[in-house]
Amino acid sequence: MGIGDLNLTTEIRPETNGHCLTSCLSSTLVHYNNREGRSCRRFTIVAATEGSTSSSKSEETIPSWARPNSNEAPPWARDDGKETSPQQTIEVPFYAYLLASTITAIAAIGSIFEFINQKPVFGVLYPDSIFYVPLLGFFVLTGIPTSAFLWFKSVEVANREAEEQDRKDGYL
Repeated sequence: MGIGDLNLTTEIRPETNGHCLTSCLSSTLVHYNNREGRSCRRFTIVAATEGSTSSSKSEETIPSWARPNSNEAPPWARDDGKETSPQQTIEVPFYAYLLASTITAIAAIGSIFEFINQKPVFGVLYPDSIFYVPLLGFFVLTGIPTSAFLWFKSVEVANREAEEQDRKDGYL
């Protein structure tokens, strides 16, 4: 009797194996009795309907390249007609923007601490120099906005890359 021959069958079989020396699975009921100690009962539940082997229309849509017996190549394996031209621009990856943003922010905040503690800039420019305040001010006033711009640019490039990958995978 196969699964397709059953209309609706539910079968419950208890199995008891004494004191349950092996570990019990999630479908196992463990009982503690005052007299017997630990005992283990297993229940096997089988339920099948006539149409359970066929897929329903409520399932996710499967891309055409992922369907069984499809001869279509996956998006990452096909060229999509893009030709590499010698004048093609190179796009900076998002992590380069993020790294630059981090370094710039650290330098800007470090300049604030150097000004407060009156430490020499790079061990060269001492606090009594006329260029001490303008140089640290330049680092702070340009570093914080530059860091914010680079961070936003990093997020923008990462989102663009994610959308492009989703398009290649057939989700958009």
